[in-house]
Amino acid sequence: MSDESPVDHFPILETERLRLRQLRPGDAADVFRFRGDYQVTHYNFGAPYQTMVQAERLIDSINQNFEQRREFRWGITVTDEGDRVIGLAGFNYWNQHDRRASVGYDLAQDHWGRGIIPEAMRVILDFGFRRLNLNRIEADCTVENTASVRVLEKLGFRTEGVQREQYFEEGRFWDLQLFSLLRKEYSQSDYR
Repeated sequence: MSDESPVDHFPILETERLRLRQLRPGDAADVFRFRGDYQVTHYNFGAPYQTMVQAERLIDSINQNFEQRREFRWGITVTDEGDRVIGLAGFNYWNQHDRRASVGYDLAQDHWGRGIIPEAMRVILDFGFRRLNLNRIEADCTVENTASVRVLEKLGFRTEGVQREQYFEEGRFWDLQLFSLLRKEYSQSDYR
């Protein structure tokens, strides 16, 4: 843990409808519910989870990486639906020296189409630029993942290029689209 870190405990982020909080071991069943769903994880690297142990390990890994200030990944909850985790969003890595991070997210299928990810990502981006003093936030997604491409574009991310046949999954190669959002673009945008 760095003494220079701009955060000394895991931050809770809130929006009008959402509460983003640290994952707990008791969230494993909720995480397994969406990480084990092929429709949710189809464009993620790796197969859908097959066991609850995988969800437990993910939670442990996310929390250990936060303790080392290498990533910030929040469990997404809907305020008027209780404390059940319906998705994950946050910084998959954080490079303090270069003042950059990469975002990612996934959401339980029964919550798709409700604007939850853009709402969660707005508060996460704001946290990144204001609290973590980031200059650059990166994202990538499979070219065929048009829903994720729309979310990133809606948030003001710009396409930087495509890594052709970047990874092999399900018996084929997939192209990966690269995005970024810079501090100066964010501070001048209407996307906040």
